[in-house]
Amino acid sequence: MKIYNTLTRQKETFVPVNEGKVNMYVCGVTVYMPLHMGHLRAFVPYDIMVEYFKNFKHYEVFYVRNITDVGSVVGDADEGEDKIELKAAEEHLHPLELVDRNIKGMWEGLDAIRCARPNISPRATGHIVEIIEAVQKMIENGFAYEVNGDVFCDVSKIKNYGILSGNTLEKLEAGARLQVDERKHNPNDFAIWKKAKPNSVLKWNSPWGVGYPGWHIECSVMSTKYLGKTFDIHGGSRELQFPHHENEIAQSCGLGNPNPVKYWVHSGLLNIDGVKMSKSLNNFITAEDAIKKWGSQLLRWVFVNMHYSATVNISDDLITSSESGLKRIENFFYNLNKNIGDGYNSDLSNLFSEMCKNFEQEMDDDFNTPNAITSIYEFIKQANLILPTKCYNIDNVNEITNFFKKIDTVFKCFDFLYNSEQEENGIKCKIEELMAERNKYRKEKNFIKADELKAKIIQLGAEVFDNKDGTSTYRIK
Repeated sequence: MKIYNTLTRQKETFVPVNEGKVNMYVCGVTVYMPLHMGHLRAFVPYDIMVEYFKNFKHYEVFYVRNITDVGSVVGDADEGEDKIELKAAEEHLHPLELVDRNIKGMWEGLDAIRCARPNISPRATGHIVEIIEAVQKMIENGFAYEVNGDVFCDVSKIKNYGILSGNTLEKLEAGARLQVDERKHNPNDFAIWKKAKPNSVLKWNSPWGVGYPGWHIECSVMSTKYLGKTFDIHGGSRELQFPHHENEIAQSCGLGNPNPVKYWVHSGLLNIDGVKMSKSLNNFITAEDAIKKWGSQLLRWVFVNMHYSATVNISDDLITSSESGLKRIENFFYNLNKNIGDGYNSDLSNLFSEMCKNFEQEMDDDFNTPNAITSIYEFIKQANLILPTKCYNIDNVNEITNFFKKIDTVFKCFDFLYNSEQEENGIKCKIEELMAERNKYRKEKNFIKADELKAKIIQLGAEVFDNKDGTSTYRIK
């Protein structure tokens, strides 16, 4: 099994720190705003990885994804307003009220899109003691210094600064656009502890005065606290590669642990109609609105179809093509169960075995879900030539169905609607949906539309009765 390691810029054979176990940390949500589609894009791939490790590679997985509830400053700078405090003030809420509201919405959105919850979701505010200890250790080790209540990491002491992102100090200085802070030894030094403003709510006592932690130090502390000095995978969105993850590595050096992560993995970004999602561009879509518009099953399938590292461009064409692909798989299962005969078909079994092998080979190659799905479509294409002939039996059906159910423990997108009872329930739901729509048009006296819908209901096998009191009923023939 190979994984692309951002640190080495190449695919590497996956060898965990501890045999049979995978320890993974992913940077989570800064809960100053509702969960949005960019978060879904970031977290679905890691859910796929966790489930594939468990259900196909049989690893024991310990998954940690943090919650940033303090320390993230507007513009991700060292100076300015804490995002949570600023947003809370705008909405006339206590900061912790805003945090609790957005955490609740976060879980609802991620549950809806079928992302399993991590083993632990630590909050930064619950680790202030450990963070202060880490800051103190960096000072003692000569990698940090304090100026009037602020503590900065001295990047000039980090010999390999830029190793993850390529943003070395030389490159940063050459293209410097930073506003010079006279307190810093180097313009690129970053805060690991910040002095609180008098009106701040989120603040704690420390050896350097009342303040709060820097954003980067939080993840360094929480990841190693729960996963140990060296762990397997550190993930997050590609935009976190610099400065956040680069600065995590710098802090690890300052703490005497320069290589805490074996594999750095980054998920791709999300665009809407070719443009990066942004509130200022009015193309910002919350997770709640996206799920209402497209449904959680289809939305997850859109992300499953893309390689985890690719930029996803959400468009009507993408949604339509994804929906078509999902229906293709579901129709296959309907047909598979509709034409069962008596004899075991070895040709169908051989096709299926080839698909199983190809699926796992592609998933083992850096979780290549697009190619894995292509192997499914190719199998369906060939199998559909056999299905109408009734020359296969229930053993064929069971072996195919069981493996697809195993795939679905990872993808979590398939509906195995194939037995007659489920089919009848589906038709009944469709009829009732059309009846409700038809009654609306009848009330509006739009009888042309009402008659069109009546024809569709009849095609589904029902009789329609219009009553004298203006109501309508139906009976399935």
